[in-house]
Amino acid sequence: MQKENVKKSIIYSGLIGTGGYFFAKLISLFYVSPLNSILDSAQYTNFYGTAYTFYSYFLNIFSAGFPFAVATLVAKYTTRGDAKTILLIKRISISFLSLTGFIGMVTMMLISYPLAHVISDGNDVKTMQTVLCILSIALFLVPVLSAFRGFVQGRKEIEEYAFSQTFEQIFRVGFLLSVSCLCVYVLGMERKWALYASVSSTVVAAIAGLAQIIAFDKKKMPAIQQQAKMQKTKAVPAKKLFREFILLAIPYFVVAVLGYSDSLYNSLLLPIGLQLKGYGEQYDLILAGFNFSGTKIIAIPMILAPGFTAALIPHITVALENRNMKLVRSNVLDCLNIILYIGFMLSFCIFVYAGPINYVMFSSADLELSTSILKWLAVEAFTGTILPVITNLMMALGLRRHVLKRLLYYTIIKGVLMVPLMWLVGYPGAILSSLIGATYLIYSNLKEASRVYQIKFKGLIHKFILEILACFLLWGTASVLNWIGLDGTEGSRWLCFVKLAINGLIAVGVYGAFTALMQIPQTVFHLDLNAHFVRKKA
Repeated sequence: MQKENVKKSIIYSGLIGTGGYFFAKLISLFYVSPLNSILDSAQYTNFYGTAYTFYSYFLNIFSAGFPFAVATLVAKYTTRGDAKTILLIKRISISFLSLTGFIGMVTMMLISYPLAHVISDGNDVKTMQTVLCILSIALFLVPVLSAFRGFVQGRKEIEEYAFSQTFEQIFRVGFLLSVSCLCVYVLGMERKWALYASVSSTVVAAIAGLAQIIAFDKKKMPAIQQQAKMQKTKAVPAKKLFREFILLAIPYFVVAVLGYSDSLYNSLLLPIGLQLKGYGEQYDLILAGFNFSGTKIIAIPMILAPGFTAALIPHITVALENRNMKLVRSNVLDCLNIILYIGFMLSFCIFVYAGPINYVMFSSADLELSTSILKWLAVEAFTGTILPVITNLMMALGLRRHVLKRLLYYTIIKGVLMVPLMWLVGYPGAILSSLIGATYLIYSNLKEASRVYQIKFKGLIHKFILEILACFLLWGTASVLNWIGLDGTEGSRWLCFVKLAINGLIAVGVYGAFTALMQIPQTVFHLDLNAHFVRKKA
């Protein structure tokens, strides 16, 4: 493969991976408003959001990092043409993640009662415990699914990787809405059964996802098995390979656990800070804004992180294996340029359109408060997009020791500052504590990457400044459109959705036009528009 093609392929792979995640998240947004109506309870909505927060954290503890290790090893031994070792990696990873998933399921079931008591504050503990027990079953299935996805990722089958995410999400949302509606509106059951059906959708979707990716795997395996039969050399010994797998997985595991500490802090420390500040009737609304509605919206720009992480690990692994430092530097800058160009703009749009988004998507008793919460969360949308990418870049570059230490410092900074800052300034203190830690983490990691690999970030910073200016133009355009009536915060929700869509498309168009004039997308995506138009005329 030519070097230019390899460079383009990481952009292609990253965008395809992100597209899969984006479509999956977009689908997940459609059930938010109907689910709110079906549950018809702020408490059940909070149960749903908080239960998934703990589920995600448990999932990270018992599986996070291992799919990345699988992808790294598969990419490494694919480059070496060692088909026998590739097949052995697959067997080891599926067996290991099945075991960790089973342990995770049992652990979550055992502690479900005390955890439910804390989450529910002693109210309706049994319902919360049942929700956690249902989700614990998914803790066994999803790690196995992630083992298959790690294998696909390492083979650079990014289209299947993206499709697998989308397929699982479509199945989940379809089951969630259909069965929840059936329970409440057809069978006339209590609303808690809709809550149970909602969380059961994760289990059902994981089973469907496994069936789909196993079917894909069966089509691809014969070629690898045939290559293994023709291979004259032996596979790497299982013990040695397992040790390599664990040594690779542990740093990724630590990164995942520490990196998702924000979710745990929002579940445990956020209520403490809100109580100290003395929020009364607004308490449940703020919690729901952070743990449910706000999380759904800021997940949109944050999907860039897993999308590009899925691409960068195999590509950088192969470049390092081939000792191609120029390609390594190019891959790093390509990833960061695209994340900044798209991620910052999307996060800024959440800030600008927080009011219409809340009005159209969610039933809020206090639109002004919900809008303010989402505006603050837009900051976390950006830091939550760029931090995982930078952290995983450092991991892929082999700079594990220092990045783990810095990530620990970030977690401590966030945990120590969150409650005091909330006591001083209210719920924005939760975001400010993240911002302080994120600034330290981004600066220190990029400084080390620049020193070790001689990566020059001057051009990236220049483009980012222009992107910030373009976002202010976007804001100004949106403000003018609001003034002439495209504000989307009053009247019919469908009409407001149309207004929001028109406003957003025009404002983003202004962003795109200005940045194109500054040659930013042409540079970021390696586009030669002049050559394209010349070919078109010819």
